[in-house]
Amino acid sequence: MTTLQIRPRAVSWNRIGPYRCAVVVIIAVSAISLGCNAGKSKVASTTLGGLPSNQIKAANDEKMSANETAPTLAEVQTALSRIYQDTLTIDVGESEPVLWGDFNGDGSPDLAAVVRPRAKEALPKLNGEYANWIVEDPRTIVLPDPSKAVQRLPPPSAAPPIKVNDILLAVLHGYGPSGWHHPYARQTFLLCNAVGENIRSQPLREVWSAAGKNAQSQRQGNVISEKLSGHEGFLYWSNGKYVWHQ
Repeated sequence: MTTLQIRPRAVSWNRIGPYRCAVVVIIAVSAISLGCNAGKSKVASTTLGGLPSNQIKAANDEKMSANETAPTLAEVQTALSRIYQDTLTIDVGESEPVLWGDFNGDGSPDLAAVVRPRAKEALPKLNGEYANWIVEDPRTIVLPDPSKAVQRLPPPSAAPPIKVNDILLAVLHGYGPSGWHHPYARQTFLLCNAVGENIRSQPLREVWSAAGKNAQSQRQGNVISEKLSGHEGFLYWSNGKYVWHQ
């Protein structure tokens, strides 16, 4: 009697091959993904150092103050000519015609300069309707009362006309770490009736502390202190405008 032998069917590697390759690819992609995530975590830890955001901001402000040196009159005039299209010149008759600091509290170095119109021919451009700067008088700005939930503010004052003999304060906000030096730094204000005696840049918290108020509740940055019309006070950034406080 003939014995029938049944052998197991051999598995073809040609059929397994594609599945095996797919498994290998999945393992490789998973390993790469894990490595990338670990790298990101390491970079984030190195960059932030585990500090809260407010401490990082304070560290950046201190670094800015340490690195920002007194600009030359030539550097300032170049920046003014770039922004104001050769309509202004530095008033070198002032004892402190140039100030610097972080006036709007964004961590980028800003510039303030005591200036005057270059000539009578510059007035149409300085007072132009489509000028790339904001002309205002800080002493006429009315801010909302924080103690009132509902209130009606007066309409904003019209921009005061600039005259040929006016002494003005030009404030140029910085852009990024380069500050006011950067070609993209173009947000600027031309302040009328804002130049007095002993004009200087001071840390906002220092001014608040000297007034006996809670300095730590204030933002980082600087104000422009001076004696204006016989009153000691300072110009500060608030609600997108420069306001006089005395």
